[in-house]
Amino acid sequence: MTETTLPRISVVVTCYNCADYIGAAVRSVARQTWRDFECVIVDDASTDKSVEAIRQTLDELNDPRFSLVRLPKNVGQTGATRAGLKHTSAPFVCFLDSDDLWNDDFLERHLAAHLNESYAVGFTACNARLIDGRGQVIAGAVYWFGKDRAVADRGRAFAPVDPARVPKLDAAARRAHWQTQTPYRLYTKRLVHWVWVSTSSMMFRRSLIDLVFPDDDETFRLHMDFYIVVMAQMVAGSLLIDEPLYSYRLHGRNFAANNPILGGRLHLSARSWGDTHARMLDRMLDAMIRDREKLATALGEKQYARMLLRMRAARASPPRSWLFVLRSWLI
Repeated sequence: MTETTLPRISVVVTCYNCADYIGAAVRSVARQTWRDFECVIVDDASTDKSVEAIRQTLDELNDPRFSLVRLPKNVGQTGATRAGLKHTSAPFVCFLDSDDLWNDDFLERHLAAHLNESYAVGFTACNARLIDGRGQVIAGAVYWFGKDRAVADRGRAFAPVDPARVPKLDAAARRAHWQTQTPYRLYTKRLVHWVWVSTSSMMFRRSLIDLVFPDDDETFRLHMDFYIVVMAQMVAGSLLIDEPLYSYRLHGRNFAANNPILGGRLHLSARSWGDTHARMLDRMLDAMIRDREKLATALGEKQYARMLLRMRAARASPPRSWLFVLRSWLI
């Protein structure tokens, strides 16, 4: 294997009115132990001082791997991500929200997971710690990661907590030290069921993103992540890293995460999402039918037919509204 080389990674950071946090997000990319990456920061026509914060950070870094793309008008989550993808070319790609933070070994750990010798998944995903607007840790992980939330607590009044998952606290330094966890789980079920955290927690094969990325910016201004992750899972499956390798920030101005953390089952969205989940499934089903030739060529006729059947079954089932509400606070 001496003639092989390891792949480069593309990183797309999208920003809209996030001047307080975008600098920290970009610096978390710059600190990565895996050095072979390119990072494109897309400002989606911000009206605050986001561009100034980005330029100041890039000037401080003075790193040719980073570049800034400014959009003349606001196009939303999908359009901004599409603009970033146009400026990248690596075989693996990650998306980082402008208010989240990656651990220093995020890229390294995800790439290593992709290169496992058991199964070539479409994307990898890790758990998250929750932090507040000042960067203080307020929850060690997201409870539903990799679980069927409908049955997780059924009949379990008392559930054990693994002592290895409780951190040791350094009172003097005001730091928490979590033990390194190494379990990985293949998730190959082609079901419409959300078991992940957010796209900031993921690394995708670029070929898969090119296949499933939505072609309509306006329709998916806010729900791109739900669309591409569910579609990617149905096409190729994922590998779960049972360890928080990034921090999801709750700063009080998140689009949907506007309730406080009370403990227990998180209900962070005060917004009524109505029939959003059903409409998203309709759009995915329409895309599968419209792009039949492209999907069937990539997957084969048999796998394409199974994927279409499963999506139709999911759409015909009564909507589990709590599923999308719990998911939607991450947008």
